[in-house]
Amino acid sequence: MTRPRNLFQKSKNNNILVVDDEHDVLDVLKLHLESRGYSVFKAQGPLEAIELIEKTPFFLIMTDIAMPVMDGYDFICRVRELGCQSEIILMTGFGYNPDHTLVRIHSEHKYPVMFKPFEFKKPKLTDAVKKAWEEYHSDI
Repeated sequence: MTRPRNLFQKSKNNNILVVDDEHDVLDVLKLHLESRGYSVFKAQGPLEAIELIEKTPFFLIMTDIAMPVMDGYDFICRVRELGCQSEIILMTGFGYNPDHTLVRIHSEHKYPVMFKPFEFKKPKLTDAVKKAWEEYHSDI
C-alpha cells in the first residue's frame, strides 16, 4: 500500500490562487496573470479558497485583506495552520491606517502588499509574482 503524498508538500507548479470578494478584481488579475503564462484560479472568499487549497498546489496565493466572513489576517492564519507553503501577496484598496488589518498582518508576517487599483504598466505586480515563483521553487 502506498502512502498518500503530503497534501501540502511543495511541487513544481505554475498555479496562482486569487482571493477577493470583488468579481472585477478576480477577472482582471486572471486575465493579466494568464497573459504571462500562469494558471490562475479564482475564489470569491476565504472559505472557497480553502477548498481549492486543499485540492490544488499553488505557488502563490494573492488575497484581499478586507473580505466578509473572514478577513485576510484570519485567512492567512488558517492557511498556515493547514501547513500550506504557498507564497502570499496581500491586496488592499485602503491606504495606510494604523488600525487596519494590514498593520496587524505586517507586524507578524512580511508579505508584499499590492494596492488597488493595480497599475499594470508598472512592473511591480509582475515582479512580485515572479519573485514569489522563484522563492517557492528555490528548494524544489
